[in-house]
Parts: sequence; structure tokens; C-alpha cells
Amino acid sequence: MISPGHETAAGCSVCPDEMPPSAQTWEMHTVTFGHFLAPKSEDALVSGFGCEPHVNLMSGSYLFTKQGASWRKVWYSSGEDGDDCKKLPGSAGRDLLVCEGSDMHQGVADWFLYTMDPGQDPAKQENGPLQVFFDVNDTLGSCQALPGGAMTSGRIESVSFVPVAGRHAIRIVIVARLGKAVVPEDAMASCQPGSKNRLAIATVPRRYRFVFDGRKISPAPGNPPTDYNVAVAPATSWHKTN
Repeated sequence: MISPGHETAAGCSVCPDEMPPSAQTWEMHTVTFGHFLAPKSEDALVSGFGCEPHVNLMSGSYLFTKQGASWRKVWYSSGEDGDDCKKLPGSAGRDLLVCEGSDMHQGVADWFLYTMDPGQDPAKQENGPLQVFFDVNDTLGSCQALPGGAMTSGRIESVSFVPVAGRHAIRIVIVARLGKAVVPEDAMASCQPGSKNRLAIATVPRRYRFVFDGRKISPAPGNPPTDYNVAVAPATSWHKTN
């Protein structure tokens, strides 16, 4: 989704035997090089999947910094997922990241965007390493109804980064498709994830704008409504696909 401009690699290491079988290997997905610790430092954020429980997004990252001809590990953090990121120049000369992730809990899937500051030790960040600033929910894929019988359909279609002329800032433009409809119980009963007899919810496009000022990301005035950074889906309609 996000155009990262980074290098990728794959590998594996064995985790402790007491971990669940699905989490006993760690696969390296992405290596992102940048100036994370200082304006002139040579650093690498190595992100991978595995060796972690669901609560930590089953992922984790290492930060390495170059010292002479070798690389030194600075930290490892569980739940810090840098697999799909865009590197942005910070006002202090250090690089920051805007990343996209996804997860599912109790039948509610969500896609979200967050900032990462690899130059800061995640264990010492008061609000955690991932600072989510935009989120989209979907319950249609799991055939899960929210309280009141409503189902939501949502996805992020695109994320673009546009420099702001005359300012040390970047405008982030997000296009999402959203919809929400109350589905009768008899129709809900026939909904099975992955089957041909599926439900569909009409979606409409929504455009959201944020501004990165070199330190933090703030929403621009006039955005569609959100609830604690979660995009509010408009009421639409539903139908069966088969």
C-alpha cells in the first residue's frame, strides 16, 4: 500500500520450544536503512514476523547501527512492525516512518496507519512505539454484526505523500472506501466467510488529509468524521452477491 523505498530480505531463526507452533520461527521481511539515531548515523530497521503472540501483532523489529565495518544491535521490540513504511525526514535531521498495519480481534478487522520513531528506544516511549493516527474497521469479511445488527465494510485504497511548498511539511492524503448497513438476522444466518453465498455492503469513497510537520502528524481541517482516529462509516445498503 505504502511506497516504502526500502530493501527486503527473508530468513528464519528458531524460537523457544514453548512458543506455539505458528510462532516458533521468525521470518525477516523488511530492512529499512536511514538516519534514525542521529542526522549522520547509518542505521537499519529489520522487521519480521513470528516469535510473538497475537497481542504483539505476531511481529517485531530490531534496530542496528553501523560502527566501523560492523553493525551493533541497539534494541529489539515486540509488536513494532516496520514491514510497510514510508520514510520521512524529521525536522531534527533524523528519519521517521509512517507505516500501515492490519489486525483482527473478535471478528473486527482493521487497517491502520501509524508513526514510528526508530531512533527512540520503544521501551522508554510513554505511549508505546506505534502511534496510530488513522484506522478503518471491517466486519463484513468475518460475517460479524456489531451491536444493533449493523455490519461495516471498509478498506484503505491509497496513501499519498505531497510536499507542502514553502514549509518543512508533508501532506498525507488517504483515500478509503466505507459503508455500514443493518442486515436482517435471516440474511446474517446465510453469511459464511469464504463462501460464494456472501453479503455485500455498498461503500463510498472518503478522503482524509493529515499534515506531517517534521515531528508529528495532525489531521487537517474539514476531514470526514472519525471516532478516536477510527473512520466513521456512512449508512449505505446491503445485498446478497449470489
